[in-house]
Amino acid sequence: MPRSLSPTFLAQLGSSGSSSPALFVVLAFANETLYLWSGLGPLTPAGPAFNPLSAFPYGQTWTGLGWLGKISAIPQTTKIQAQSVTLSLSGIPSQLLTDTIGQVRITGTATVFLGFFDSTGALILDPIQLFYGALDVPTLDDSGQTSTISITAENPLLSLNEAPDRRFDDLDQQIYVPGDLGFSFVDALPNLALFWPAPTSWGTPYPTSITMSPTSVDIAVGGTATIEVTVHYNDGSSYTRPAGTGSGPHWIGSVASTNPRVAVVDAAGVVTGIAPGTCSLMARTPTFSGGGGPMAENRAACSIIVHS
Repeated sequence: MPRSLSPTFLAQLGSSGSSSPALFVVLAFANETLYLWSGLGPLTPAGPAFNPLSAFPYGQTWTGLGWLGKISAIPQTTKIQAQSVTLSLSGIPSQLLTDTIGQVRITGTATVFLGFFDSTGALILDPIQLFYGALDVPTLDDSGQTSTISITAENPLLSLNEAPDRRFDDLDQQIYVPGDLGFSFVDALPNLALFWPAPTSWGTPYPTSITMSPTSVDIAVGGTATIEVTVHYNDGSSYTRPAGTGSGPHWIGSVASTNPRVAVVDAAGVVTGIAPGTCSLMARTPTFSGGGGPMAENRAACSIIVHS
């Protein structure tokens, strides 16, 4: 994140005078958020922040842990690596361990700030954020009377190692990018008839054009209409869906709405109005650019108007 430091903070970093550094840690657990700092006693910095974008939570009361709290080294690197830190707290009574562990969740977060106090004991604006990450599974070291609990906080870059959990088909793509047709042929791949070598004028019929009927539809919200798509082949035959008429072979392709928030179309060619607006239906089918040429596609469009 961008680090915009206040003039007094910058002056303190470059000064050889007396200063007192301190660490501030925000831990978001399942039941509460803890505000802890490395000094003694409660502390409530009033602010206001020098930088309006400062993430430091002014106005919160911070609990001092002193030597009971410990933070591992916070790595700084220019490489794209998921560097983690470990937060430790010692002196926890054994009877409180169950509550401590039970409130740690994977969705919890840890934020670490570095601040300075001037010679008068006032906190210098604004403490800089050193780390932000997600809480991992805690570990325990129980000596019988007191215990030490350690929690690793993982850098958000760790998510780059996780599977994207995407289907990479048309339905999945419409969730994230409505109207995008980049995956509209994926569902047809298991039954796609691939020609090899490419057909010629005397070989297997291949699509040369595609048409939609009607070319425009005006329906109300919740209303429906049926769209027919006809594929014409190089031997003069054709085949129409969903009617199932024509002497040509059954064709493989897709029909999708450019804006599913306005209108959607199902496999039977039935268009349903969702919300007032305009969009288009795009029909596509694989073909060849000329007899025996490379793979291409034919397209046809139908304009949709949905009124209230």
